[in-house]
Amino acid sequence: MWVITYPRYRSNIERYLEANPNPNLHFYYASPPKAIDPWNPEKGTGNIRLHYLLWLGEMFKVAKKLHREVGFDLSHFVSWNTVSAPPPLWKLPIPFIWGSVGGGQMAPFAYRRYFTTNAWEEALRSLRVLALPLLPPVRQAVRRTSLILATNAETQSLLRRAGARQIEMFNVSGLPDSYVPSEPPAHPPQPTMTLLWAGRLESMKAPLLMLQIMQQVADLPVRLLVAGDGPLRPMCEAKAKEFGIEHKVQFLGRVNWHQMKELYRSVDAFLFTSLRDSFGSVNLEAMSQALPLIAFDHQGVGYFVPPEAAIKIPVTTPEKDIRAFAEGIRKLYHNPELRQRMGRVAWEYARSEMESVRTLRMLELYRKVLKSKSLQSPQEASQQAV
Repeated sequence: MWVITYPRYRSNIERYLEANPNPNLHFYYASPPKAIDPWNPEKGTGNIRLHYLLWLGEMFKVAKKLHREVGFDLSHFVSWNTVSAPPPLWKLPIPFIWGSVGGGQMAPFAYRRYFTTNAWEEALRSLRVLALPLLPPVRQAVRRTSLILATNAETQSLLRRAGARQIEMFNVSGLPDSYVPSEPPAHPPQPTMTLLWAGRLESMKAPLLMLQIMQQVADLPVRLLVAGDGPLRPMCEAKAKEFGIEHKVQFLGRVNWHQMKELYRSVDAFLFTSLRDSFGSVNLEAMSQALPLIAFDHQGVGYFVPPEAAIKIPVTTPEKDIRAFAEGIRKLYHNPELRQRMGRVAWEYARSEMESVRTLRMLELYRKVLKSKSLQSPQEASQQAV
């Protein structure tokens, strides 16, 4: 296997390969010329999208050179999880797999007021997503791709409209085997039920919505832990006081990924209010620790999470949905046995997304694509090659 990546973590990769030598694994690095690269990794994510587009071009130069030297059987692109920027690997005269990929999901229009600081930006993004299936570069890339892995039904639908020939659903999120316990952790009922919300405090994640939901269950002995930071934290803390629930909501700030595991084990259920997410890796992490979810019934969660593992709220209007979330919390509070049953189903699903299981699933997809290629006529193969 030959891997082409950006060199930011090259030293980490080389240290790992030195400690775990593998003659069948080769890393190559591509980066845009410094003179035209607008992204500075030390200064956050500013200009990272333009950097990514430039990197795609440099990556493809390396890929073409390696293909001439090695003669690959198949290429697979697993970088940035967005359908908006098709990778150019489809131009190689070999089968190409793209994904898992998302980006076809849009924030519900009824929730536009929750985008307090970037409403126009979100509206323009939605218009761009609607236009994507009509754009010739997207249509050409999608039609020349042997297999596309989609991480939610919204992206699957977009790809079909763009002319995709073969789509499989494949969750973008997975977990190391070591992260998922061999048995579901116990969450013994306590006098106070504890919910966890985790993510960046920004408009897309709708942290204001979680506070409005908590306001609706202020009469119950239920508290909420908020793991994460972001630009909306001051507003959220102020709103918690305004709603009279500051004693029920604890803002933890950023929590280390390794510490999150213990945090998941210390609570009773996971609350996910995101308005736009391919899936949301925190959901899978929470499920791995046997937590039931309360989340919107859309996007990646709507498609992949078993209905027995979550209380899924249909997207309607904020007023109706806040009440539905609150009813879900009440249901879990009054039924600790239900929480345990849902948590076990959640843990079972997380086991199916462990790295070892996903690897076998991916290898089978590779075989399927290569077998399909071997059965093609010369005319079909030439139509796909450039």
